[in-house]
Amino acid sequence: MKNIIRDFIGSKKIAIVGTSENTGNWGKSLMDELIKKGYEIIPVNPGCEQIGGVKCYASVKDLPPDIESVIIAVPPLITEQIIDEMDGTKIKRVWMHRGAGKGAYSEKAKEICKKNRIDVVYGFCPMMFFGDGFHRFHLWIRNTFGKLPPEYKLILKH
Repeated sequence: MKNIIRDFIGSKKIAIVGTSENTGNWGKSLMDELIKKGYEIIPVNPGCEQIGGVKCYASVKDLPPDIESVIIAVPPLITEQIIDEMDGTKIKRVWMHRGAGKGAYSEKAKEICKKNRIDVVYGFCPMMFFGDGFHRFHLWIRNTFGKLPPEYKLILKH
């Protein structure tokens, strides 16, 4: 999984499913943070034409063909629908967000990804790896107290 995370971090163009202009929307917060870090973020939300002045796409099927990385920040049942929509796209990797609570992860969605040869990261907030400050500290805490699978630990050295 470390290589998938590295590929995500190395992607300079990432779609985020679940962004909106709603106050407190986690997808929008993530979008804003990644833009500050130099990433080109493509929001996906069927109810919006643009978010934060950036063109928004209704579906992952509508994304430009050069998008290979998608972060999903929606409930698990919607994640399954999103993963189904990826069939026939150029998407190579998916990050099913998880912060507090269940997050976007679904075992069924993971299996669909596996079947369609889409790499998956799940169980963590992307900001633990993309971010710094509190987010990086959170990663350190999980690593220090044994809450980080071995494949993730190798990422910390870089």
